[in-house]
Amino acid sequence: MAPRKTVTLPDDVYEQIQRQAEAEGKTVDEMAAEAVQKHFAHQTLERFRHRAELQRRGKTDEEVEAVVEKAITESRQEHRSR
Repeated sequence: MAPRKTVTLPDDVYEQIQRQAEAEGKTVDEMAAEAVQKHFAHQTLERFRHRAELQRRGKTDEEVEAVVEKAITESRQEHRSR
């Protein structure tokens, strides 16, 4: 079991998470953890998109695929080292 952490949320946000958790048969903790994980995944995806847009200029599809593969590999290595 993970160590307990405390996060303070506005009442309306907590109530929204609580209702959604009940609807999905999950705990508030599970819902909050999933939300944070999705947020970080979205940020990573946006960073990759931005990087790809900057590097795309004048590149072929094959060159773009190579950039994407490199970014994926770097991300996986970064997550493994945590």
